[in-house]
Amino acid sequence: MEVNLETLIKDLAIKAGSFVRSKAEDLNYRQIMRRGSTDVSRRIDLEVEDLIIKGVEEEGLRAVVNTEERGVVEVGGGEPEYVFVVDPLDGSLNFVLGIPFYSISIAAGKYSSTLRFSDLTDGVVYYVEKDALYYGGLKGVDFRGDDLNDLNEDIDKPVISLYLEPDVNEKLLMGLRGIYDRFGRFKIRSLGAASLEMVMASIGRFLAFMDLRNRLRIFDIAGAYVIARAMRTNTYTLGGGDLGSELVSSDRRFSLVVSRNSDFIRGFLGLLGVK
Repeated sequence: MEVNLETLIKDLAIKAGSFVRSKAEDLNYRQIMRRGSTDVSRRIDLEVEDLIIKGVEEEGLRAVVNTEERGVVEVGGGEPEYVFVVDPLDGSLNFVLGIPFYSISIAAGKYSSTLRFSDLTDGVVYYVEKDALYYGGLKGVDFRGDDLNDLNEDIDKPVISLYLEPDVNEKLLMGLRGIYDRFGRFKIRSLGAASLEMVMASIGRFLAFMDLRNRLRIFDIAGAYVIARAMRTNTYTLGGGDLGSELVSSDRRFSLVVSRNSDFIRGFLGLLGVK
């Protein structure tokens, strides 16, 4: 069965975002339902995920839905035609804390048993509180609800979204110091929603998004990766490989550097000895 993936994932993200906004003041939806080794599942995560899975089912598709909370969910029966990668609420801690920076992320493509990021054809990141939608696909991008335009004249120094663990090795710190000196002593932000921060780097609002903790999962980055690719933004692992060549597997963990500025990425990876 053929389906318009662009329309479907946009509609699912907007519908899920409306649900999240309707529960923003309901304390029951902040409740932790499950605890993992590095993360927790809240009621809001599980119910948004169910809403998205049901939306795929209602399309009558044979599909595999890779979900952050429930694992791999098969819908429609038979040999799958499509694959979806879903983060029901990226930045759920922000949701709990009342910080209005969280998103819904969905990526999609034709199913493959050896799916790579480059095989994903459509991606959407929906900024819930701002009611802004960012979509990327093979034919380009569609952004709605974001009217900030070019901010270069309003920002005194470049901004980088940066995530590090306290026990980061010295080589990484030296690499950061090197690009800090080379690129004008940039300002640093960590905003708590990787998909949105990747989008900000992809559209040039941030000089770069850098998560160097080896903790990013496919759910955090799949939708934003497709948008970055449509924007011709560089998306590299810390080992120097393009993210597009990596397998889409829930067992994988990634460190990423994302920037429209290829000199920045080459400079940083070069300082780490990566060619």
